[in-house]
Amino acid sequence: MRRDPIIFGFITALVIGLVALPALAATAGVDIQGGSYHPASLTVESNTTVTWTNHDRIGHTVTSTDGLFDSGPIEQNETFNYTFTDTGTYPYGCTLNASTRRTPMQGVVIVVPEGMAVAPDGNRTSGEEPGNATLADLVSGSDLLTTFGEAVGKAGIAQTVLAASGPYTVFAPDDAAFAALGNETVAALFNDTETLDTLLMHHVVRETYTVNDLTAKANAAGNRTVLTTLTGDNLTVSTTDGNLTVGNATIVASDMAASNGVVQIVDTVLVPPGLVLPENQTAVGNQTAAGNQTPVAPPPGRVIP
Repeated sequence: MRRDPIIFGFITALVIGLVALPALAATAGVDIQGGSYHPASLTVESNTTVTWTNHDRIGHTVTSTDGLFDSGPIEQNETFNYTFTDTGTYPYGCTLNASTRRTPMQGVVIVVPEGMAVAPDGNRTSGEEPGNATLADLVSGSDLLTTFGEAVGKAGIAQTVLAASGPYTVFAPDDAAFAALGNETVAALFNDTETLDTLLMHHVVRETYTVNDLTAKANAAGNRTVLTTLTGDNLTVSTTDGNLTVGNATIVASDMAASNGVVQIVDTVLVPPGLVLPENQTAVGNQTAAGNQTPVAPPPGRVIP
């Protein structure tokens, strides 16, 4: 049977054209409405373009805490796009209303490798290796971190960050540290998830730091070094008379290893600069809570493997 050269040529060109078509880029969206990002926590695969759309009458920004991206003012019905190529956690917020709100608008984009999308329950839909507990699992299961674990569960963004990405080091205040804030303050925090998320993210830094790592890092820089938290603020790590302090807190139990980082337990709740805790009238920054005025050396034997 003789082939029609015209038809054959058309089919060949069509096949070549289909093969040459680029793969459709992954996309996701975040709505800005009512002075908040919806969803506030978004998990995407690498090479995904996220589009923010402002539905409010006033302008907002989408500004990364580490300076990676900044939309500038986005007016009503305008959009901003950014493509996330690298895996990691990218907290961001609005800079236009930071001075008029107790805590600024904030959100986070968590980028996982392609083919490892995370389901709404925080579990990987494919490629997950069973076994090691995540940071979220560790803090929720520790008898020393009952209040911190409950706070992470209520906050939302912090829960997703500690369950689905990393590696991180978490400086987790023990139950006594939260008790020192007072029952009214803790109860009010649990009813204000925006402030609670800000507070908790200030206890998390990128990369995994054991006590030995922190000590070496501080000693190499003249007995003090600075780490940047996921809120974009700084924590000073110091070594003094054998004590390892973070801000005004002391590490009292160390090196709880998780699949996506490590937990260091501290004796004081660390408060980022400018954040006003409920029931408090004055903004504080890395203050030592009442009852924990003097850092103490970690009790012997309290190192947790």
